[in-house]
Amino acid sequence: MRCVPTIAFLLAGAFALTVAVSSARARAFAATDAATIVVPGAGVSWTADDITKLRADLDTALDGAAGIAHAHVGVLAIDTATGAVLYERHADENFQPASTLKLLVGSAALERLGPEFRFHTFLALGKDTPPALVLRMGGDPTFSSSDLNAAAGALAVPAIRAAYVDDSVFDDRSYPEGWTWDDFAQDYAPRVSAATLDENVVTLSVAPGARAGDRAVVRFADGRRMWTPIEECRALDQQRVVVISRATTGPAGSDDSIDVERSAGGCPVVVGSIPLGAAPESIGAAVTSPVVALADALQRALMEKRVAFGFTAGTGTPEGLLRPPPGTEAERVVWTHDSQPLAALLGPRFWIPSDNLFGELLLKELGLHASGKPGSTAGGIRDEKAWLAGIGVDPATLTLADGCGMSQYDRVTPRDLVAILQHDWNGPNRQTVLDSLPVGGARGTIEGINGTPAAGRVFAKTGSMMHVRGLAGYLATERHGAVTFAFNVDDWIGAYHDLAAARAAVLSRIIQD
Repeated sequence: MRCVPTIAFLLAGAFALTVAVSSARARAFAATDAATIVVPGAGVSWTADDITKLRADLDTALDGAAGIAHAHVGVLAIDTATGAVLYERHADENFQPASTLKLLVGSAALERLGPEFRFHTFLALGKDTPPALVLRMGGDPTFSSSDLNAAAGALAVPAIRAAYVDDSVFDDRSYPEGWTWDDFAQDYAPRVSAATLDENVVTLSVAPGARAGDRAVVRFADGRRMWTPIEECRALDQQRVVVISRATTGPAGSDDSIDVERSAGGCPVVVGSIPLGAAPESIGAAVTSPVVALADALQRALMEKRVAFGFTAGTGTPEGLLRPPPGTEAERVVWTHDSQPLAALLGPRFWIPSDNLFGELLLKELGLHASGKPGSTAGGIRDEKAWLAGIGVDPATLTLADGCGMSQYDRVTPRDLVAILQHDWNGPNRQTVLDSLPVGGARGTIEGINGTPAAGRVFAKTGSMMHVRGLAGYLATERHGAVTFAFNVDDWIGAYHDLAAARAAVLSRIIQD
């Protein structure tokens, strides 16, 4: 049976200075069944008295919430149907948006590219004998090893002269401005490139050695053996994926601290320790070079299909050798691959898992669509700003540096986020957006919502970074229909479960009015 706190509990507990959710309560919330989703719709109008009482209650809640004490907090909630402001606090001040910024690139792409847009990849052969093989990548964030194997299986020739990876549809800027170095080895911050394979991440298996103090056993999760252990790498001198292992085996029962870092040479390094006797665990690491990783996988796929191949001789980095040189003609398309349409990918592959690479590739695709080849982050941002101006948002109120919100330079106001959401609601993509957003307590993860009156009624995109938490979307109220809101917090150093509880109480108060 689900435990749903009463509004009296929310007002007396979550609105008080002692806002907190105990670990036992958090576990209970996490263990409950998924809430029934209530889609925002029509309702009775808000009266002046309703709004006055709501504002007083929310002021009390936010002023007394321990979870956000001393933080910078911005809130805007409006009646979705009329646009009337129900509550606002610092709604025109700038906040670091984190992943709530993904609402911008996703919404702009739905209109600029269209809900039926698909990323396109194809394999082509040259006119020589034996022919050169060119894999022309389209920046598809969903392109996988199984897709690559299908491409190799479609190659009905016994030999090729050379194999190339063409990633020229986008520029070669691997990282947007404002990303931080210590994220670069992590699977959530892979290099951004039109050459994509398994999200430009390699999955590793880490197991303890035979004795405490031994080097941990690190292998590729697909069964490939690791290369001879090395202490440093020069990744661009090699046509293969290189991972350094420095992880060790800890005593039985010790803490598991396995992680990945980046070496001075740019390669992922497995560090930390895994307890003696522990089961193997998986960890993802961003590959050093997407082009090299894709070419490495392509070579292995061709070998499995018994296609004879070789790389052209030359000088320079393997990345240069693996890209088609000027004048390389690829005349005959032998295999094509289109992603699912954007409308089908927006939720399960982008907004719900909050996929950073997807956001960056979609932003570059906007740049390609607006300005032509190569697509770039800068071109995508120019297109976003033009779109924002067209929906009534002053681009001067934002600072944009990337498509996913990881940049330290991004800034947005709660009013900007609400304007984007209002435009989605009033446009042709309303249902796609509602179907694609996480729903608190029911779909995706919005911490603190499960087990509260807000469960199943909060359709919103989260945003989380160090000292930053954001949430923006729609509420399905019990009486008044839909409410569009943004709740931004930065310069925050408290406990997250306290912040999540305070935020859930605020949203529940609006929902239950």
